[in-house]
Amino acid sequence: MPNIASILTRPELRALRLTLPLGAWVRVARERRQLAALDERRLRDLGIDPAAAAREAARPFWDLPERRG
Repeated sequence: MPNIASILTRPELRALRLTLPLGAWVRVARERRQLAALDERRLRDLGIDPAAAAREAARPFWDLPERRG
């Protein structure tokens, strides 16, 4: 049975390999913009330190979190 790495190296799946990170980048960029738009009260209601939220929101879109679900 082939593993995922061998499947994704097939030439016919080149477009899929290119769109996977693109989709993640778009999602992360949108989430970081939304995070930056929250005021301090809402962040605290969510249990998020405003300074940590500002650091996260300032990260570039290609700097993805370690785990994406």
